[in-house]
Order: sequence, then C-alpha cells, then structure tokens
Amino acid sequence: MLSCDTFALPAGRCLGGSNLLAKNSDRPLGEAQALTWSPGAKHGAGEKVECTYISVPQTGETYGVLGSRPYWMWGFEMGVNEKGVMIGNEAQGSKAAETGRGNALLGMDMLRLGLERGATAREAMRVITALLEEYGQNANASVLEDKRYENSFLIADREEIWLLETAGRMWAAKRIEEPCAISNCYTIAKPDECSEALEKYARDKGWLAEGERFNFAKAYTAPAQRQTGAVPRLRRLSSMLEAEKDPFDAVTVKSILRDHFEGTLLEPRFGVSFGVFPSVCMHAMTPESSQTAASMICRWAEGAGPAMRFACSLPCLSLYIPAYCAGPLPPLMSESGEKFSESSLWWLFERLAAAVSADYDRYAPFIRVGGVALEEEIETQAARAEREAARLARRGLSEEAAEVLCSVMEECANKAASFALKNFERISAMIKSRGGLAGTKKEFLEEYCRRVGMRLW
Repeated sequence: MLSCDTFALPAGRCLGGSNLLAKNSDRPLGEAQALTWSPGAKHGAGEKVECTYISVPQTGETYGVLGSRPYWMWGFEMGVNEKGVMIGNEAQGSKAAETGRGNALLGMDMLRLGLERGATAREAMRVITALLEEYGQNANASVLEDKRYENSFLIADREEIWLLETAGRMWAAKRIEEPCAISNCYTIAKPDECSEALEKYARDKGWLAEGERFNFAKAYTAPAQRQTGAVPRLRRLSSMLEAEKDPFDAVTVKSILRDHFEGTLLEPRFGVSFGVFPSVCMHAMTPESSQTAASMICRWAEGAGPAMRFACSLPCLSLYIPAYCAGPLPPLMSESGEKFSESSLWWLFERLAAAVSADYDRYAPFIRVGGVALEEEIETQAARAEREAARLARRGLSEEAAEVLCSVMEECANKAASFALKNFERISAMIKSRGGLAGTKKEFLEEYCRRVGMRLW
C-alpha cells in the first residue's frame, strides 16, 4: 500500500511570504530515491524524450528541473523547476481506470514533463492533462510487482495553487486558496475545470442517483483497500493544517511531515516502527511493504529562486538539507541504486533508519537530540547562502550566485553524511553489545538487509 501525503500552503499562511509545497513520498522498501538536476535546454524539431516506458515528442524548450525519483524511473515523485513551479503527486484508484496491461506514461513521468514544460502552475497543469488524454497513465509503477494506478497532483507556483485529480484519461481541477492536503483519496467535489465528458460519463455509468448533484470524488472513487489508510491520514494532515493559526514556519512544516499520529487514537500500539497503520511519516512493517522514501519542502526564495529542503529516507530519522536549481548536485545527493552504497546520502540515512527501527523507542532519541541542533545549523547556513545569492543576483552576478548555492548544498550534504555515519556507528555498536538484532523487527530487518546488501552491526 502506497501512502504518500502532500500539502500546499498559500503565501499568506507562510512565514516566508511565498506559496509552499511539501510532500512525503511513500515507495516500496529499499527503493532508493535521490535527487536529480536536469538543466534547461533547447531542442530541435522531431526530437523525442525517453520516459520510463515510452517516448513522447520533445518540446522546443525545457526548463531546468530539480526532483527526486526512484532509481529506476525517469519521472519525478516530486520536484520544482527554475521558474518556481512545484509539483507533488499521489496514487489514486477510480472506477474509470483503464484495464489494459500495456505501457503508458507514469504519473511521475507526467509530473516531470509538467515541470520541464510549464512556466506556471496553470501551464504545467495543461501539459499534464494533454499528456494524460493522449497517452494514458496505466503503466506499472513498481519494479517489485505489478502496481498500476491513477494520479492526483498538487501544483503550485508563486501566484497560484491547483489541485488536479485524474480518473482514467479524464480529470478534474480546482484552484486552491487555503491550506490544502491530499492523500491517496479523491477530494474534489465540484471542479473549477474538468474533462468535457466527466459528469456525463458518470451519469451514463449509473454512478449518480437520478437527480443527484455531481460530486467527482464520490462518483469516481473505487472501493479499495488504500481508502482505509488514506482517509485517516488525510484527516490528520488537514487537522494539523487547520489547527495552526499563526503563519507556518519551517519547524512546523517539518514536524507535520514527521507525524505518526502522536497523541491520537491511532498512535502506534507497539512503537512508531511497528507500522500497522499508515501515518504521514510511514514506517514499513514487512519487507514487502512500503514506507516514506523521501521528503520535500519547496518555496520561492526571493532573489535566490526556488529553494528546496530535502530529507532522505524517513524524515523522522533524517535531516532536511538545502537543494537548488543552481547547477550540478553533489554526488552524495544524486547517487542511488538498487543496493546499499556508502557514497549515497540516501543509503546512509536508510541504513541509519533501519538500525534505529530495531528498537525505535531506545535509539530514536539519540538521533533527534543531535538532529535538531544540526538541522537548525544547516537551516541557518542555507538561509545565509540564499541571502548572499540574492545580493549577487541583484548585481547581475548570476554565475557567482549559483556558485554560492552549489557550495552550500555540498557543505550541508557532507554534514548530513557525517551525522548519518556517526550515529549509525553508535547504534550499531549498541546492537552488537546486546548480542545482535532482537525483537519484533528481527526477521524483517534480516531479510531486508540481505536483499539490499546492508549490514547493521
């Protein structure tokens, strides 16, 4: 069961004064998800772009894009472009889903293409809906099993926020004016824009009673297991957004992305890592299940451009570090792969998270105590770099501004890697001193570590 969660905040509700988009990407356990930077480019007539399964005609110009993607996939789970367009997607299931088993675009492919081709949120939405109608989205989104689904997208820029929900090759869209959360369930009742035949199709299928007012989410939602986990997460996320009366700051946004239903009726019975019930920060319970693979926060930093904060693996056991549309990424931030590698920041934090999950209540406090201080230090350093980049950009020194941002990415990635290594060694020694793995996660961790070539002690 995939359990992504995405939310957007309008500028008036953010301390930084710009629209914000945040997402936790839930993927199959061990599916490394690092960052990719692709610079803008001009393209010739007749060129094609190779997506995950199929190729589509290239456009004349593409924008620079920064996003995170599963190691085997072309498309992005979430990302931002140089113009400040930000997108996150969610898996959905409708009664209009196509039933074939051929190749098509993935929702993640459409997300990346929307970023590459859209200068605004509205343009990106138009790109996605046109691709959806022409190519469909019923392709396999997993390398471990056959997993096909439809998608919803939360799309923001500096001026607007749009929610786009799809069903088969049809779609519904709504402009968002207030804080908005989405999970793996449809939410649009009355669209502001939609496919021409959206309501007629539902009525022809008998999905509405005679005289019943059209409600897209109600009419198109397919009964599915994912609804059981998605609706409580959506309500939890929405309630946290509604409860915050002051403008959202970085600390509050990160705390939402690290939530496990603490203090509610759904708080895990046997500890956070015993992931019986999907939470916003999702922990896998079995080697075949999924968990949060990466977390992203995006906003526009005036003068410096799009500013991302990215956490590898589980955000509750990771650090948010800066990333920018400024140039090549540090290898630490961009390397991933099917097997564990110490040269990949994602795998360093994934190994740390696995070690902590052996006894979360015992080991997690060590991570959070040191992590809070270091994350504050990193945030201060990134904010200082953004101000310096803005100062240089105002003087017309764009290359120097980009160098400042690239430098702070590398410095913060190195700090994060040192943190992950040091704390893993500490916890690994504690596991070894206790005679090795034990407890409810023992078999789970042993099997998982064998599969990905990773040792915990």
